[in-house]
Amino acid sequence: MVIRRKLTAPEPGDDIVRRDRLTERIRSLVDRHPVVTVCATAGGGKTTAVAVALRDLGRPIAWLSLDGTEQAPGRLLVYLEAAVEGHVPAAGHVATDALHDGIRTGEAAGLLAESLQGSGLVLVCDNVERIASDEGCVAILSALARYLPAGVSLVLLSRTRVRLDFGSIGDVFRVGELGEEDLAFDADEAAKALRLVGESDADVESVVDMTGGWVAGVLFEGWRSAEAADDRSDALRDYLSANILRTLPADERTFLLHTSPLAEISVADAVALGQSDAARLMTRLRSQRLPVLWSRDGTRLTPHHQFREFLAGELERTEHPEKVRRLHRLHADLLVQQGALEEAVDIFLRLGDTEDAWRQAAVALPDLVARMDFASAARWLDAMDASRRTPTPEVGTVVLRVSFALEQWGRGNELLDRHGYDWLPGPDSPHFEEALLLTTWCLWHSGRLAEARTVADRLPAGRAREGADNLLALSGGDAPPFPEPVSGSSGTVDGLLMRIAYFRGRLGGLERPGAFDPWRSVLGAPWIIAGLRATGRLDEAMEMYEVRRDSWQPPWLHAFDAVDLMVDLGRPDEAWAALKRGRRLIAETGSRLYHVFGLLNEAKLCLRLHRDTDAADRALAEAEASGASEHAFSRELGQLWRGLSLLIRNRDTEARTELETCVDGMRRGDRRLELATAAAYLAEAYWRLGEEEASDAAAELALTESAAQGSQHLLLAALTDVPAVAVREADASPTRMSRWHELIATLSSQDPLRVSARAPRLSLEEFGEPVLTVDGQETAPRLSKSMELLSYLLGARREVPRQELLDALFDGRDNAAGRSYLRQTLYRLREVLPEELVPHQDGDRFSLACPDLVSGTAQVVLDSLVQADHQDGEIRLRTMTEALAHADRGPYLEPVSSLWVEQRRSEIDERVTGGRIEAARLAFRLSRYREARRLVNEVLRTSPHREQAWQLAISLAHASGSDDSVLGLYRRYTTVMREFGVAPSAEVRRLVSRLRR
Repeated sequence: MVIRRKLTAPEPGDDIVRRDRLTERIRSLVDRHPVVTVCATAGGGKTTAVAVALRDLGRPIAWLSLDGTEQAPGRLLVYLEAAVEGHVPAAGHVATDALHDGIRTGEAAGLLAESLQGSGLVLVCDNVERIASDEGCVAILSALARYLPAGVSLVLLSRTRVRLDFGSIGDVFRVGELGEEDLAFDADEAAKALRLVGESDADVESVVDMTGGWVAGVLFEGWRSAEAADDRSDALRDYLSANILRTLPADERTFLLHTSPLAEISVADAVALGQSDAARLMTRLRSQRLPVLWSRDGTRLTPHHQFREFLAGELERTEHPEKVRRLHRLHADLLVQQGALEEAVDIFLRLGDTEDAWRQAAVALPDLVARMDFASAARWLDAMDASRRTPTPEVGTVVLRVSFALEQWGRGNELLDRHGYDWLPGPDSPHFEEALLLTTWCLWHSGRLAEARTVADRLPAGRAREGADNLLALSGGDAPPFPEPVSGSSGTVDGLLMRIAYFRGRLGGLERPGAFDPWRSVLGAPWIIAGLRATGRLDEAMEMYEVRRDSWQPPWLHAFDAVDLMVDLGRPDEAWAALKRGRRLIAETGSRLYHVFGLLNEAKLCLRLHRDTDAADRALAEAEASGASEHAFSRELGQLWRGLSLLIRNRDTEARTELETCVDGMRRGDRRLELATAAAYLAEAYWRLGEEEASDAAAELALTESAAQGSQHLLLAALTDVPAVAVREADASPTRMSRWHELIATLSSQDPLRVSARAPRLSLEEFGEPVLTVDGQETAPRLSKSMELLSYLLGARREVPRQELLDALFDGRDNAAGRSYLRQTLYRLREVLPEELVPHQDGDRFSLACPDLVSGTAQVVLDSLVQADHQDGEIRLRTMTEALAHADRGPYLEPVSSLWVEQRRSEIDERVTGGRIEAARLAFRLSRYREARRLVNEVLRTSPHREQAWQLAISLAHASGSDDSVLGLYRRYTTVMREFGVAPSAEVRRLVSRLRR
């Protein structure tokens, strides 16, 4: 249900100042920009100006006046849908159906936007400041703005700046802005306004000067106060009190105060609030000059927002508290009659009337949770002390859903401890299986495994039972079949299965929300991020993390994802800070398991960052004391990190015992997330104890598991701890094209993992002809040397001394001419760049002022190739192919021939050529022969001395079934080698001989 009066557009009367200048300005913005923001202080004339400008626009206008009760993403969406469906019937139920299907609110907003295609609609949202503090609500408006079809407009009116997230810098230009200075009266408009209010003798210039053109200040004589322009809110409040409210007869004044809870006042609603003489009083008020809007038939009045706020404040200040309470109670009862239960519940809670709030909440909660407004539901449940109330099956299921969504296991367990299990839905209830599954989940998190098993056994065969069995198997150690993904919706079951999938190392598909139920994308973001990180897709993982890092998310994001990502990216201080924050969040959940995992993660950090075995052993001991051994998967992780700790201290026999038990348990229980890690550590332990065959078998297991799960990133992290495993296996390989040689090359690289989670504002295309783009627009400094300077700083990624720049860019001319040229080069950049993007100079040192806002494509390509080294299979091939395609545009800074450019170009060419060989080798392994052949041919065309490229070319010829091609390529190879004065290698000869057998 919605309050329909919020959807009524204001109807400006005829007694307003015509402002053709402003009307044309607003219409021009609406014509040129899909999104228009109108931001100004209270009394700035925003609502009236927009209403007048749109009145005769010839397009359908939908209006939503927000009052703050919509401060929940799902609730806001319901109102947005209601606002537009009267003009665009196709939009009806688009968002609400999506929410009920479990689609996240941002996507539902996008679907609502797309449903407006071809309508020409202008949607106005007034009082946006009322919801601007809620990140979820801003995300809804951002998604709506991002997906608006052509010809549809969104106009946002707010007292504060509206900060929309468009996802890319280019889309920022979709927004047109109207500000305080645009809305302010100019002298002519002020003169008209003063005549309208009977102040034609006033000094117009003085009034405008004192008020700054502030509309309310001019119309309501704010200019009589010397502070009008300096403290507008106080000036308006003082004026409303002294010159409007106090001038009214007592009965009219009382009527306005006592109806201030109403956003729109009608006779019927006023009577409901105790104003029995409402009809007569409203007729009298019609003749008063008040800051209100009247309906055309005079039956409804809507106070301007700031006037209503003033009246509400006066009511609280002047009336007896019991009288105020009674009025708000009557308002809540009226809302219940009108079906606006959510607003009514909030009022009952503010009044402290938890009994009436509970009665209405019991009806409203299922819809609230269905659209995934879990935070609002949790707030209600806490305010009403819901765990003390005997739950109905429906409300009890809601409590369990909220517990699951917010990862507040204590909430669900408190309900179970107080009321037992008798309230749970029966088999005939549509909530039966979900409630039993979530009960199992709550009990499992608190370590009550026997009770969890008893509840799970009540579930009939099906997907919910499979989910419960897989959950409990994480503790019991067995390996039940994992359910296959389904296309339909199964709600919380799939939300739970994605967590289990991660723990079992089933990483494929975790990143695709459509592969499971939409509950994955709404509540499963931390596990999507964890899956992306485990498969080496760190840029995608960081992009998702950065969007969520400052907002509420399931604790897994902050306690575990953040820690691992910061370690991967070489940010140890941030990793420890994330761990400490995670401890606090875990404590709030009441989960014994998360407490254990936090300690295991702490042990991992101590070992990998500092090789601090004493600190790691303390964390492991505390984890054991907290119940780590009670669950198979936490027990195995404890064995894993204890094994590494023992290896570091050269206690190899003990390490072997721990790691053998760990690997055996992981394999039997099909918990493969860290199996490659454990196998790599075990290979090291076996080697140290002289068990070479066992060491080779364990190393092969690590490699096989890594390939099967696509978790090369995790294997590389393990091999960083025990690099000798990779070196030994590479030495034992019959060819230098083995996987172990690839891993050695990655481990030997000095290039750090770097990802950018933000779209850069400045991008320099460095391949071929340089192109500079700033905020989506191409620009060119008047000196080409400026591009060279920018490229040098982008490649350096540090402070660069002046002398170094003079040596590189100006042939070492450290004289007046050289320094002047450098100043000119920097000055020409200042001409075309925003101040915050101009390179910074501190004395004789130069650097990029905001490195995270600028990007050069050469470094992007190199960083992508480094990241690809941590990936495997199709994912790795895609990353490499996209990076190499960028480099195909041409040589680095093609028109420039400076010595430093030649050196940098050579370094980049070497890495790109190596990348092509690696991509060709991978394509060959994936049976993508045509792609592999194209890449190999490109390498041999530019770098014919590359032996690995010849080996690949020969292997490809053999794969195509052509012995003649094999011999022909070998002859070409030997000819090229002779030209270089080098004998053909024995490895290539062995390859040809082996292929021709």
